[in-house]
Amino acid sequence: MKDFKNMKEKGVKDCDKQDQPIHLLELFGGIGAPRRALENTIAKMLKSIFPDENKKQLRERGIFGLKSIDYVEVLPFAVRAYNQMFDLSNRPQDIRLWNLNVDILVHGSPCQDYSREGKNDLNTGRSILYERTLQILDPHPDYGFPELTRQPKLVIWENVPNMAYSHPDILENYLRTMESYGYINTFCGSKKYVDKGGYVSPYSIMVDKMLDASEYGVPQARERFFCVSVLKELNTPFIMPEPIPVDKRYTLTQFLDHAVDVNTPELQFTPTELAITKKVGNQWYVKQAVKGDFGAGVGYVPINEYQRIDLAFPNSQNRRGRVGDYASTLTTSPRQGVLIGDKFRLFTSKEKLRLMGFRDSDYEKMIKAGLTDNQIAHLAGNSICVPVLEHIFEQAFKMYPCLTEKLIAK
Repeated sequence: MKDFKNMKEKGVKDCDKQDQPIHLLELFGGIGAPRRALENTIAKMLKSIFPDENKKQLRERGIFGLKSIDYVEVLPFAVRAYNQMFDLSNRPQDIRLWNLNVDILVHGSPCQDYSREGKNDLNTGRSILYERTLQILDPHPDYGFPELTRQPKLVIWENVPNMAYSHPDILENYLRTMESYGYINTFCGSKKYVDKGGYVSPYSIMVDKMLDASEYGVPQARERFFCVSVLKELNTPFIMPEPIPVDKRYTLTQFLDHAVDVNTPELQFTPTELAITKKVGNQWYVKQAVKGDFGAGVGYVPINEYQRIDLAFPNSQNRRGRVGDYASTLTTSPRQGVLIGDKFRLFTSKEKLRLMGFRDSDYEKMIKAGLTDNQIAHLAGNSICVPVLEHIFEQAFKMYPCLTEKLIAK
């Protein structure tokens, strides 16, 4: 086959003098957390190369440094949001450099049936869709040709912690298959996973913890399973990124929209939910599954201004009235909020997007696309947390320079 990259074209830069973007494939793409994270990471990386450029200019470089090969998502209003959030316009391209090779593949197959919040019914079919990802990645399928023209150098799988805790057989199938494709896996696990006979090997290395979003740039206690796979030819297993130092982490107050009216009807808890709260003097309390008396009766714990209160299960004996300095894990329909002054209110959908690492402009674009606040909240709870992906990408760029070596022409 003729190598057109060596061909000269009058008036156009030689191929080796042109910037070449990173190629991304997003499966189960949601609202584009991988794309947003990769744009942010590229922009941050380029700041050291172009120190005099402002934030807007660097963001534009982040956008042009990335080419989304494809985005696959079944939920119509998620696709509508994605199309509004990202620049999908065509740009000038040199046909000598055109290809559909994938550098990075990110997938977050449906987690409802693995999650503790879900029904754990693996017969629905949706939870085995990770196998479709494996089919796409197969470099030597039994029938036909490979679906990708080249194996991605980096593959990231995100799911709920229960993937490792309760479904070691499914995880083993994924790890062994990725090994057979020529990958080294680094994945989140636990002693519980090992005690259940969970699979590990020299090419599937377990890290004894989940990645918690609260340790990587947002005040949300959101633990998630990640498996990061790199081609064996890169020689080095991926090392999960180190958490941000405690003194540099954000507070919940910094992520709140302080312009919101606490009396907004749509942001009120129900009477049933509020029935497990009480005020004694100037102090609010909420009933939890504890035995101590902290000043308002057995089981009632104090809640202070700007703390999160989660009232999703007011009648539960062990999960009611959860309180904390960070938001708890956002679901597709969370019932959590905050105490402001003397009033409880739910988080807004804009705040939920912030807690997932998205921008206010993303919220505005979703509203412009015709999405409701309930739909936006659903999409936020279903997304991968952007800052966690940013830390993974930053670490990968440091460990594997081949991912970015053509991003800026020499």
